[in-house]
Amino acid sequence: MNLHKRLAGVLTGLVCTALLASCTPHSDGTHPVTITDAGNASNLFDPPVQNATGWEVTTHEEVKPARFLCSMSGSGNYFINRKSKPEDISSAPLDSTTTLVSLNPQDGSVRWARNITPEMHANYVKNYADDNSMTPQDSFLDFQECAGTAFVSNERYLAFYLWPWMASEGSSNISDQRMNIVVLNAATGNEVRTIEVSGLVLGQAIVNDSLVVETAQNYYPAGTGVLNVFSLTDPHAEPTTTRTDNWLIGSTNDSLLMSPQSSGKYSGFRGRGPYWISTITRTTISGEELETFTGVTAIHPNGWIERAQDPKAAVTEAAANPANALLTTLPRDLINIDSGTSLDITGQYVADVSLPTGPALLLQTVTTTGEGKKEKTTFINHSWLPATPDATEPRTNDIQQISLENKASKVFSKTIHMGEEDK
Repeated sequence: MNLHKRLAGVLTGLVCTALLASCTPHSDGTHPVTITDAGNASNLFDPPVQNATGWEVTTHEEVKPARFLCSMSGSGNYFINRKSKPEDISSAPLDSTTTLVSLNPQDGSVRWARNITPEMHANYVKNYADDNSMTPQDSFLDFQECAGTAFVSNERYLAFYLWPWMASEGSSNISDQRMNIVVLNAATGNEVRTIEVSGLVLGQAIVNDSLVVETAQNYYPAGTGVLNVFSLTDPHAEPTTTRTDNWLIGSTNDSLLMSPQSSGKYSGFRGRGPYWISTITRTTISGEELETFTGVTAIHPNGWIERAQDPKAAVTEAAANPANALLTTLPRDLINIDSGTSLDITGQYVADVSLPTGPALLLQTVTTTGEGKKEKTTFINHSWLPATPDATEPRTNDIQQISLENKASKVFSKTIHMGEEDK
């Protein structure tokens, strides 16, 4: 499967980042955050080109995705990179700046650009050559195949990690780790709130007008997990906290999705097996349990989940055949937790995609022919629906999808025809 197809979950606010100049660290142990206007970002992108199928933007070499595609790709696709190779950089990450750029999904033009210091933190951008600068957060993200919560978004807000640091020099204790998280207005790029948290950050989610950050004093929540809830309408309000032993793995428009299992392994089958069949509990932001779902195999934006029709049988088969492409035949439903809408998707793959109007779910039929080296799996675009709680029926009209070329050298929109093979 080509990378630009695996990166199909490009979302409404397309964001790109690149490393700029350095500044001097503060000597008092604190790490203030600065956010300034970066101008038109013409040094990062060629002007958008309109064509018969949509538009196309060529990115310059230093612009890369900030986050690989995950099951919870949210409402944006993001990019981050450094101008120099890590071994060529002598300054620490906390001394450097990231440029964050939002592209207009309608035509590929730049909506806004911001310089942010310290730089943003992404799991696949490995730390500098000096391993002594590694923090517990670096180690945690290194072992997460899908670290989508390092950068989350919805229609209104963006929230992302900045580079963590240790409060005590030379310490490796999780309790000594500190990290800033920035929240911006998705439409304007203006700062909404910047917070500082201590300990390991296991995940975050945006629910209504609140940012929820899960922290712990270990690499798992059991025993020390805390949900920290920050108001996004009152930037000076103190956070509320709730103890939890579960992982924060997603959210709906007004609730959290918690699970005893981490979602670090994505439950997909395009080249990977269904590592993740779990029970999730929907809760309020204060931790009050609302309902529980068993046999969940994937989570999508805005409260959409995939669920095995026979959860017990699915768990048994997954345990017996962990490497098989189980989801191609597993009887499953696509459910919206908020509205209760349920669709039978047995034999189909659900891809998170981005349209100019927002995130959507593309349903594809799956056919596998041949065996061994001659085995071929074909994905045919079947139907789609907006990734919103009020969507109830799949549609079969063509859609305009925003996607990436291999290696993210181009960002473009193109027409996707139902009934055609997804290549």
